Amino acid sequence: MQLTIYWILFMFLCAVQMPLEIKARSVPDLKPDETQDANAPSHIRRMPRKIPDMPMDLLTMHSPCDMDSRGRQSYVFAFPNHCIWAFNNRYLSEGHFRIFKTYQVEGFFFGQYYERLKRYEFDPHTYDYNL
Repeated sequence: MQLTIYWILFMFLCAVQMPLEIKARSVPDLKPDETQDANAPSHIRRMPRKIPDMPMDLLTMHSPCDMDSRGRQSYVFAFPNHCIWAFNNRYLSEGHFRIFKTYQVEGFFFGQYYERLKRYEFDPHTYDYNL
């Protein structure tokens, strides 16, 4: 019985709120006397994002980091200095987080993925075609 009352109350509240106008809109309403087509897309001009300057030389910046491992916060002190810098500053700005994620992606593709491909090439495998 109680469930029926709650269901009726829920339906009533939904019916009351349906005619209300939505206050938050991403695109402003067009007035009927405007000549702009309502379905025409508008261009949103975006500014280029700058990556912050890293305080290292080119060879150091492009040295490998194994940032894709689990539990890296417990042994990050053993990483090279540029990896520690990227790890410590990852929440400083959007550019710093982008640097951290770049090191993480590079660590995955050139670390684990490379090792798996090398093991696949060098480890002997046999194929059973008699199945």
